[in-house]
Amino acid sequence: MSGIAGPLASRGERVHLVPDGAERLAVVRAGSGAPVGRVEVREGLVPGELLIWELCIEREHRGYGAGSEAARLLAGAAKAAGWAGLRARAHPEYGLSVYFWIRMGFRPLHGEGPEGGIWFVREFRG
Repeated sequence: MSGIAGPLASRGERVHLVPDGAERLAVVRAGSGAPVGRVEVREGLVPGELLIWELCIEREHRGYGAGSEAARLLAGAAKAAGWAGLRARAHPEYGLSVYFWIRMGFRPLHGEGPEGGIWFVREFRG
């Protein structure tokens, strides 16, 4: 598949990331293939940086590690595809996303992010 999403397809123990368009991946259960969420990616604001515009697990599927595994799979696939780093946003209405991105190894950037939120970055080394 062409676009940004194709090279980010990956398989984990709990979930798989399956391309669903040029900039979108479906998060599906490994065992059943049932969709549990989505990831939207874009060209980053900085050359070589992949922007995670949205990583969302449907409410009824939260709390079982799908989001954490999706973020780890995405980071591994992005690094393998040659991206220098990742940028994600924490929307001001979703405070838990701040803790999520920190847990995933991202650091906050100083200043206001989109829609009054916070930008988080994770750079790949070597």
